Amino acid sequence: MEPIDPPTDPLRSILVPTDGSNAATAALEQALAIAAATDATVHLLAVVPVENPARFDSSDVVGLEEAKERLVDELVEACAGGEVHVSGAVRRGRPAGAILAFAEETDVDLIVLGRTGRDGVVPPLLGSTTDRVLRGTTIPVMVLPTVGDDGSDEPRRA
Repeated sequence: MEPIDPPTDPLRSILVPTDGSNAATAALEQALAIAAATDATVHLLAVVPVENPARFDSSDVVGLEEAKERLVDELVEACAGGEVHVSGAVRRGRPAGAILAFAEETDVDLIVLGRTGRDGVVPPLLGSTTDRVLRGTTIPVMVLPTVGDDGSDEPRRA
């Protein structure tokens, strides 16, 4: 197996999908540290999951979208005044698909995700959204292992 050459292009843009969880917060903190060291921009993205239209009526979707917009606005505001430029966006759709589409639209160089591992009956190695993002892109993806031993999204302690 031949070694892979490291990228030579500078890191300009980092995408951090967020749902407000501790795992997403850890991903944002890591992305901010990387961006500060590389002078990259951080894009926050919250997705309103509308993959199952029978599950939500239009007022539910509007309420979810408003909540996601507040979340993104609060996070962007919390990052304001720092050394890193942070922008935010909200999209509707299947989470992984919306993340991949946004990453392509904004030409990001890195996607940073927090892993919660709360999907499925048996705890998976990665959450289904994280797994779909990893399998659906050629953009480098950093996954932060933040699942606690009890299944919570608290960081694992040594």
